[in-house]
Amino acid sequence: MDSQKDVLGDDEKALLARRLLAEACMKEGLDDTYWLPKLSEVLGVKSIEALKHLQYEDYLKLECKVRYPWETRALRKLLQVTDSKATSEELQKERLKMTKQRQEEAKQALKELKEYHESRSHSKDVMKQKEEALWLEEIRTLLKKHKGFKDWEMLESDLNSFIEGHVDDTWDELKKASIIQDIEDTFQRVEPSSQSKSKPEGSESQANQPVANQEFLHLLERLGLESHYPRKMGTEDFHIIYKTPLHDSQPSKDSELPFYFLQKLLTVDYRVRYLTCKNQSNPVAAVPKPTEQECEPSNSFDDFFSDLEEQASESAAGDSHVHPMDLQMAIFHCADDFMRQYISTKLAFCQFALPLLVPNPCTSQIEFPIWSLSQIKKSWKEAEKLGEQTRINSYKNKLIYQAETPIVSFIRIGSSPSSSKSQILNSLLSQCKHDTFFHRHCQGSTRDCLLMKGVVEISWYCPRGSDDDSFDCCVAFCNLRGDARDSEEQLRFLQEISAVNVALVAESDQSDKKGMMILRQLWESQRPLVCLFTEKEKVAAGRSGHNVRIGIKNRNEAELVGELTKTIKDLLEGSNTLFSLDGCQDKARKHGFLVDEDTAACVAAKEKAKALVKLLKKERLRDMKSQLLPLQGKLWYMWCKKDKELTRLQEKGNKSIEHHRSQTESEKSEIRRKQLRKAFPLNELMKSFLGFFQSQTADTKKYFLQWMKVFMDDLSSDRLDELKRRYHQLWSDILAMKKCSEENDLKSMRLSQLEALSNEINDSSIGLEHILREVGQIYEALESMNSKDQCFAKLPDVAVDLMVSGYPIELMDGDASYVPLRWIGAVFDRLIEKLGDKRVFVLSVLGIQSTGKSTLLNAMFGLQFNVSAGRCTRGAFMQLIKLDTKLQEDAGFDYMLVVDTEGLRAIEVANKQSLNHDNELATFVIGIGNMTLINIFGENPSEMQDVLQIAVQAFLRMKQVNLSPSCLFVHQNVGEITAKEQNMEGQRRLQEKLDKMTVTAAQQEFCDASCFSDVIRFDVNTHIHYFAHLWEGNPPMAPPNPTYSQNVQELKTKILQAAKKESQGSVLRLSSLKVRISDLWSALLNENFVFSFKNSVEIATYKKLETAFSDWTWQLRSYVLDLQVKLDNRIRNGDLQKITPEDLEIPLQKTSDAIMKKMEQYFSEDTDSEILVQWKSSTELKLRELKDSLLLETRKKCESLIELKKSQCKLDERKSDYENELLKKSRQLALSLKGKRLREMELRDNFISLWATWIIEVASDAPPLEKVDIDVEIENVLLEQFKEPNLHERIRTFPKYRQFALDPEKHVAKKKKWGIISGTLDSAEVENINYITKNIIARVEANIDRKEKEKRDYSRSFIHEILNEVQKGMDTVPSHAKYSFKKDYRIDLSIYLCRMAAKRFKAMREAFEEANDPTVYLESKREDFFRCFQISCQGATSITMFAGFLCDKISPALRQAVYERTALAIARDVKGKVPEFTGNRYSLEVCLLKYLAEKENFEYFKQYLINPKDALERYIKTRVRKYCLDENRRLEKFLDDSLTHLYESIQSAVFASTKVVKDRKDRNDKISLWLDNFCSRLAAELNLPRRDLKSIEHQEIADIEFLNNAMTEALCFMKDQLKKELAGADMSSFEQQPHTILAKQFAGCWNMCPFCGSVCTNTIQNHDGNHQVFFHRPQALAGGKWHKTDHLVIDICSSNVASDNLFLLDADTWIPYKKYREAGYPYNTWNIPPDTSVQAYWKWFVYHFRVNLEKLYSGRFQGKGEIPPLWKTITKDDALGELERLRGQVNKKGELQ
Repeated sequence: MDSQKDVLGDDEKALLARRLLAEACMKEGLDDTYWLPKLSEVLGVKSIEALKHLQYEDYLKLECKVRYPWETRALRKLLQVTDSKATSEELQKERLKMTKQRQEEAKQALKELKEYHESRSHSKDVMKQKEEALWLEEIRTLLKKHKGFKDWEMLESDLNSFIEGHVDDTWDELKKASIIQDIEDTFQRVEPSSQSKSKPEGSESQANQPVANQEFLHLLERLGLESHYPRKMGTEDFHIIYKTPLHDSQPSKDSELPFYFLQKLLTVDYRVRYLTCKNQSNPVAAVPKPTEQECEPSNSFDDFFSDLEEQASESAAGDSHVHPMDLQMAIFHCADDFMRQYISTKLAFCQFALPLLVPNPCTSQIEFPIWSLSQIKKSWKEAEKLGEQTRINSYKNKLIYQAETPIVSFIRIGSSPSSSKSQILNSLLSQCKHDTFFHRHCQGSTRDCLLMKGVVEISWYCPRGSDDDSFDCCVAFCNLRGDARDSEEQLRFLQEISAVNVALVAESDQSDKKGMMILRQLWESQRPLVCLFTEKEKVAAGRSGHNVRIGIKNRNEAELVGELTKTIKDLLEGSNTLFSLDGCQDKARKHGFLVDEDTAACVAAKEKAKALVKLLKKERLRDMKSQLLPLQGKLWYMWCKKDKELTRLQEKGNKSIEHHRSQTESEKSEIRRKQLRKAFPLNELMKSFLGFFQSQTADTKKYFLQWMKVFMDDLSSDRLDELKRRYHQLWSDILAMKKCSEENDLKSMRLSQLEALSNEINDSSIGLEHILREVGQIYEALESMNSKDQCFAKLPDVAVDLMVSGYPIELMDGDASYVPLRWIGAVFDRLIEKLGDKRVFVLSVLGIQSTGKSTLLNAMFGLQFNVSAGRCTRGAFMQLIKLDTKLQEDAGFDYMLVVDTEGLRAIEVANKQSLNHDNELATFVIGIGNMTLINIFGENPSEMQDVLQIAVQAFLRMKQVNLSPSCLFVHQNVGEITAKEQNMEGQRRLQEKLDKMTVTAAQQEFCDASCFSDVIRFDVNTHIHYFAHLWEGNPPMAPPNPTYSQNVQELKTKILQAAKKESQGSVLRLSSLKVRISDLWSALLNENFVFSFKNSVEIATYKKLETAFSDWTWQLRSYVLDLQVKLDNRIRNGDLQKITPEDLEIPLQKTSDAIMKKMEQYFSEDTDSEILVQWKSSTELKLRELKDSLLLETRKKCESLIELKKSQCKLDERKSDYENELLKKSRQLALSLKGKRLREMELRDNFISLWATWIIEVASDAPPLEKVDIDVEIENVLLEQFKEPNLHERIRTFPKYRQFALDPEKHVAKKKKWGIISGTLDSAEVENINYITKNIIARVEANIDRKEKEKRDYSRSFIHEILNEVQKGMDTVPSHAKYSFKKDYRIDLSIYLCRMAAKRFKAMREAFEEANDPTVYLESKREDFFRCFQISCQGATSITMFAGFLCDKISPALRQAVYERTALAIARDVKGKVPEFTGNRYSLEVCLLKYLAEKENFEYFKQYLINPKDALERYIKTRVRKYCLDENRRLEKFLDDSLTHLYESIQSAVFASTKVVKDRKDRNDKISLWLDNFCSRLAAELNLPRRDLKSIEHQEIADIEFLNNAMTEALCFMKDQLKKELAGADMSSFEQQPHTILAKQFAGCWNMCPFCGSVCTNTIQNHDGNHQVFFHRPQALAGGKWHKTDHLVIDICSSNVASDNLFLLDADTWIPYKKYREAGYPYNTWNIPPDTSVQAYWKWFVYHFRVNLEKLYSGRFQGKGEIPPLWKTITKDDALGELERLRGQVNKKGELQ
């Protein structure tokens, strides 16, 4: 027992030691799960005490295990390693020693691996032991990466790199796992949820509702707000675009008032305050109708002035409409915190007072809605005196709730019928008498207001730094609504926070004790009191200390306001009482007020935001971004720069552009690695931000974002203001120097200072958008790892949640001037997952900096684009707005995406980037927009010139790439906009400028355009909108101009009207918009936008059309093939002697019409119908052409068959005569023997004894056939054709009985290149020549085969056909080939083929003679005649024999029909079910490339490179063969199905014929009639000519029913026999192969790129437009070599066209690749856009088969043709992965994403 206790004690000690050691690791930030095993294994350390005894050498053993740079420092601290100089030197030595040791280990490992690879003698177990025991972790990683020895060359290369010290790739693999783990940990962080702590506000309010306020509830019901109370109305109900136009309509009922109020408030129209809906049945303004008595005339003066006190009529006294402030407050009570904040922000913009203390109408609980005021910013200039004259203005721009200001409170004690407190306040605040506080004399005011009693409102006076300011500093004014005696809590609160109290006192109420007590308290307080006596004109100067009396009755308003202003100003100067609203929260809580910021969600969000900002504050302002947001600094700018380099590739020294590209890609990868090193593990800021966002509710996130905005603005606003003031001062100084034309050191110094200041401004500008940008950068960096782990796919959700909530998301990084396409693509993908693939109308805005673009958008749609004067919008931001359901149906789209941009010609950008930046930005946003608002501010001609020039050029570019956005010009800040004549003059001037700039831009863009309307749909009368000044007076106290709001509403209506008219094709879905963004940006990266632009949406739509077209053509072709089989059978059966429209055109027309109907439906109903319409007519034409072509081909084949039948007709008639004669004789013999019982042997003897005699008699009259000397005819035709000297001798001496031998010297002429004749042909050229030759021979042989099957007689025309085939084959030599065929080739090949054909022609002639020799023919029919004779002799048993005879005739026809039917059935099944064949030709070609890569056989690749068409046909054959003959044995099933179908048709014909004949008493020749009917029914199904059954038609068979049964039995036996035979069939049994049917269907375009030989991907033959391919390939694959060298060209066409490279057109003509179309045909028929994609497939192929390619093309991959190192890292998996992605994109309904 004791020993057991000891053991347990030891275990506990070990656990304790481990725990302490783990804590020590964690204290330094080290992962204990990783480092504890390392400490134990490497150093044997298991306790914290052991650490004390470690030395430097021990540390160095651990250093190689470090995963991140920071771990080095943490590890040193844990092991107590100092950083002294001696230590550093020793450390360096030890590190060097350790590195050498690791390199030696790697060398040893490489040696052992080589031995293993070469000998394969070591066992795998031995190698595994070495790997685990001896080899470094990095080597194990490399082995894993290259899957052992699968790619030995790559493994060897990486090991050598490791030995040389390049360990990046190894690091990548080791790093990837830790990064993914870090991201997963971040998203698995569970932040304390605010949901559990908080109760919904609504439930809280409802809990405190002992008695419902019925009047209030009635008001809500009247306004239609009952469903929104309490606090259920969110911003999502508000941020919707509605159909109702507000500028020309008014609310017709009370329930419409909230909608109109919010929509007018959105456009910052301050007339929203006067919004009423008066009862039309009882209008307030109507004059009351007098009664009958009143109508009586009264001439009495006394009567007119008597009875004044009598009660007025109800209509005159009662107000039926809702009080405007009741409407505002009802909405306020229904709004949630975010909606309240939005309403307050808009009210503040309108210069209206805001609710500060709000009694709850149901519970009387007072609310302090500080949150709703937290986003309001105010700007002002405070004037400070420095002596009597000097004033300095201090500019401030702050969130007003944070500003410490003096507060002046106005209260009223008692009633004051003659004076309005609010009106006096308005006079104090606004010189233009703006109604900041609503008062009794405002429009729409009524006697009673339900919801304002006890409400305290607040507004601020903000000075503008001028002499006429009322106050020198910002002053807050509070207004307690109602009698102060009824609002004690509010009054006490105001007393505490006010610097000055102003009380309106009525003399009649001075006797009231409560009122006097309030006044006493105010008088006795430390705060100054100003008493305004409403019933006193003058009062004695009662100023006692800081209390003042003023009489206001009958006072001149200006005088009173002046006195009151001076009094308050004087009192404030002597007061130091300053409060911010933020600082008043604690006081509000002490008074028991509900503070809206105290909700659990808001508190949690605020705490988190504070914690994050605290992390930011640890760094200097200018270092915050670089330290805490490391991915968007210099490394990101460098990466963007390198990415742009890919579109401007250059040759460097002896290196090709592909080397430059490869080097640039490597540098990009290295930058990404550095980014990952710098960013991971994620710092606490990003971990906390992402973790919090992942775990919290939507409301908590919103609170968090708002707090982050507030706190981050605090971080930088003051410093930025100071920096910008200095910047503008410096800029002004430089401009002054420029005017003086001074060139001195001072100016250079100033410019340097300006640049430094600009950088500091950029570094110091930090906002929430930068954190969100960092999220995007994290995603981009992680995506570059190509990890299959999708943990980081959650990152786009952050942006999507914000976007759906109505927050702007960065589209273009304004600092780097770059669009992060991967991130934007991911955001759009997740957005589609969340909302569906909705249609989106894109509205873009362009204009000069600080011209009110963002303000306009915010006023128009209620958006949240940044309009702060402190920081202008940088880059481009997008915000999503939903359309109302009714408007969605009307407009045809679901959302509007608004894109706001940074100002053009921004000063900050001017020094840092070229003006090209503005052109890029304009082209980008105009390109993605369906409509662009061009914002012009004022009449400054220079600024107008700038923005118009940029916009015109962008629109011109759009026209050139077939995009057609529309535009509206918004001319802001134009005076006298109502003067029509002035507007017309302005329009004329603008039109002139636009036309002039169009001409200039057209010259720059090398296109024709003489006026702006040539470029874009533009009407000067409707597309220009003039806007009034934004402010009605001088800011900051000026309210917005109502006319501006009216203009905003009118513009919004115009935009929606234009959007409705927009074609459906131009309003893209989110998925297509994502592609459009990618296309535009990719094109913009190139120097030539128009040349580089690739409209992927259009390409995808066209690919989809190609797939549909393929289906339609297949339906047509399939039907025609069926029809042709039927017609062929009918012709062979003699049932059809002439092809009539009823036989061919009419049946085909029905199918064609059905297909055309499908096509019409496709073009009208497809989601992309507007894009498709451009190809409708050509598609219809091509379908008609195909139909006509198939008709012509079928008619030709049928007529050829009819001609063949006619040519045999005379012979057939003669044969028929012979047969009839023999049948007559055999029947006579049968009659003579009838009744005798003879055995078969005896019958046969009787028949044969007379047969020879009959044959001699019948054949004696047959004329002999004409003799033809085929050899002589061939010689004559050749002599006629070639007319060469000595040709006769040449024909005679031509070698016999051997294959055609190609003699390059004799047969092939080499073209001149570089002015000289090129050398010997390379292997590929010889291969191609041999291929052409073999193809000619194969086509001739196939032609002869077909004639032999048709059993045709020889004709002289056959020789001419051979000569034509030779010429056709010679014409297939590509135009860019370096050789051509000589005449000798044609002569020799023609002689060879004619000699070869002569033998077969002779055999054909002999076969034809035999077939038509009466003796031979009749002898072949002897058995048939005997069986007829036998049937005639044998009576009843003859029926069975008749059935057997007929089945013997049916059997070969049935076999042929089964194969014909099955071939088409297989083709149909493959086309419909095998994925490779369900799409278009291009998708099939992608599958072919995948097949080639999987086979990894160079011979297959070579066939594809030399003849892609044949390679595709072979692939189709392979796939069809595999499909039919795999383990499923589909071929057997296909044959069985065809046999069953045809068997049933034959049986059906038997039954039908029996039914027709059995009751015919009028006919004695029943068998003949039966056979007629039978053959007629099967005429289209089987090749069973009625003539072949003549021998049995005269049989005397009376029992037709018995015949029916006999036939059924015989057919069943025949079917079983045939089924057994078909069971052993294979693909060679088919006369018409299924793969040839499919090959015709997938013909498409076979034009090849003149540079690289890639095949045009258009799947429609004779397609419209240029040829193009998705991926070009290295020119080495077409045998391209560098000028006058044997170095193969590895450059790719799509890279060349973006470079300055040249190509040689002829001996001395060099053409820049950029202008390749100028080289003429065939170059001008190709469209080759620049492409920066990886193109892994062909790069893998080139490296993998480099030796084979060198041999094939007799070249070397050296010099400029040296294969870049990056290509060597591409694996087959990478190549296949690229194809898989492409196939997935193409097969998604033919759509490229």
